[in-house]
Amino acid sequence: MTPSKIDFKEVTTEEAAGWLADAGEPPFRARQILAWIRHRGVDDFAAMTDLAKPLRQWLAEHATVTLLTVAHRSESVDGTVKFLFRLGDGHTVESVWIPEEDRATLCVSSQVGCKLDCGFCLTGAGGFVRNLTAGEIVDQVIQVKRTVPDGRITNLVFMGMGEPLDNYDAVVRALEAITDTASPLVGARKVTLSTCGLAPAIERLAVDFPKIKLAVSLNGTTDEQRAALMPVNRAFPLRRLLEALSKWPLPQGRRITFEYVLMAGVNDSDADAERLVRLTGQVPATINLIPFNECPGLPYHRPSRQQVERFRDIVYSHHRVVTIRESRGQDILAACGQLREQAEGA
Repeated sequence: MTPSKIDFKEVTTEEAAGWLADAGEPPFRARQILAWIRHRGVDDFAAMTDLAKPLRQWLAEHATVTLLTVAHRSESVDGTVKFLFRLGDGHTVESVWIPEEDRATLCVSSQVGCKLDCGFCLTGAGGFVRNLTAGEIVDQVIQVKRTVPDGRITNLVFMGMGEPLDNYDAVVRALEAITDTASPLVGARKVTLSTCGLAPAIERLAVDFPKIKLAVSLNGTTDEQRAALMPVNRAFPLRRLLEALSKWPLPQGRRITFEYVLMAGVNDSDADAERLVRLTGQVPATINLIPFNECPGLPYHRPSRQQVERFRDIVYSHHRVVTIRESRGQDILAACGQLREQAEGA
């Protein structure tokens, strides 16, 4: 019996082994094929030379391998590299590789555009086109791994284009493939998923895939303020969001990250800082302050460095874990959605 087609970019070793077993092949073939694809940079079955030629021909007829192409690559003076990937249907998405002394983080996208229309986000301003497949998500990791020094990706963040939990099934399937213990691209404990606060999906993920870290894009300290910036708050207000977060399993020493984009005159007052402390005090948390990365076409502005540090100091004075995320890649349009907008608007 010929099994139905699979995409080798989006399967675990166990799934691939089961599929190959239906075709009469031994389980170790799955490890061979995935090693070629994930770690040797080979997507063409014909080039997998430790497989018998008839098997290679059979795979070419009965399996697929998602393949993105690099439409644009730009490198910042600070070492950050931004990729614009072209999908099979011609649409584009972005990934950003951020090297640091002790780590190298890759930020991946989960959708072409976004439905949620956050007022400060350029991705949402461009509208929603479609969800990415699991294979298209995984291939961002594989393609970047092939091109950066030593294939170095120590951490993975779902903080690129789109709301990951709005593409739930494909994102979870991609997570399973990326963190596949038999042939991992990145370990599960080094993966962070950022959400704008889809409460029911957070509760579902807490059951389905709690091994990863969770980050929540907060950006407002009252329902009125947050709903003006993030329409999702009308469906899932702060109380409902915090209820969902209370169900997220946190092993000893783990925290939920609250991301807070600071916009001058909008959400950066002393009163905002005090409310932020009270609001996030219900769960073990790290508060990550993100000075707004200004973009043409968006009405918000970056606070002064003095105001950012004042906000941080107020939060810190309440004995909270608080950091400031420094902007990277400003000279290469590294803010999410900028490179895609430039390329598609050209």
